Amino acid sequence: MKDRQLPVVVLTLIAAGLGAATLVAGLALMGVGSLGFLLNESRNSVTASLIGVAQLVVGVASLALAFGFWLQRSWAWGLGVAVFGLSIIVSLLGVLSGVSSIGSVVFLVAVAALVLWFLYQPKTKAAYGR
Repeated sequence: MKDRQLPVVVLTLIAAGLGAATLVAGLALMGVGSLGFLLNESRNSVTASLIGVAQLVVGVASLALAFGFWLQRSWAWGLGVAVFGLSIIVSLLGVLSGVSSIGSVVFLVAVAALVLWFLYQPKTKAAYGR
């Protein structure tokens, strides 16, 4: 069994939390999109549904990432950079399209940016063989 250093535990908890939060957000946006179809708001409904699907992808990838972080797999570092970078992009697209408010994504973007910074720290990179 590997020794679980603080960076490993922190990254695992953040990835699991982000995964759960984005799954909920994705399901909510898909629900809003479905409701919009019923109300003949097709333009906003399609956008909400697409952003919802993107959030679901980020959520599932984050949960897989939490598993990789915990087991200290070498692939987890690269996937972490991709997932948290994608999380920022999807959140910003939600705001720019008018589907999400700035207030609803500020925390997720701040956490993702902090994790990206954390992933590039020497101690964290060493824990994942980088």
